[in-house]
Amino acid sequence: MRWYKLLAVVALAGLSACQSLAQPETIGAGASVVNTVPGTTIVSAIYNGQPVTSGGGEGCCVSLPLRWQPGMTATIEWEVDPSPGVNPGGVKRPRPNPDGTTTVERQRWMETHEANYRRHIATVPVPQYDKVASLVLVFLPCDEVYPLIDTKQHSRVFGGNAMKPEIQRRLGGKSICPKP
Repeated sequence: MRWYKLLAVVALAGLSACQSLAQPETIGAGASVVNTVPGTTIVSAIYNGQPVTSGGGEGCCVSLPLRWQPGMTATIEWEVDPSPGVNPGGVKRPRPNPDGTTTVERQRWMETHEANYRRHIATVPVPQYDKVASLVLVFLPCDEVYPLIDTKQHSRVFGGNAMKPEIQRRLGGKSICPKP
């Protein structure tokens, strides 16, 4: 009879260990990018390994934990075009062929242009949230990024048709970046 008790204790310990390895419950949410840095374009963005649309509008979907946990962080990778439409020396993009195909000059221009993209990666704290709305990655000056998830945060940051400087202010973004 004792071996039954021992078996029960071992089984319960095993179940407890499995539950501690379980991933948090997640929810699918729309995702988008807001760039507040004038004269730049966010070419691509990735949130915890999940691509986020940067072409305007909300894309679908990323998986987010249903509940916020203290100490939550997110790894965000992004690529910035520091001079959209212009290469070093002010060289503008050549026109395509009349039939819409790409010329050799345009292809070379794009290769040079893309070589100037800046790539960043940052692990940032995820602000506390109560109710998941959608993920908005807000890119701020000084290569900072702020992940917005909560419904109330969306209203606080974007409410009243806030313009880019106001969004920066509401998120505590720097107005002057320190020299590297």
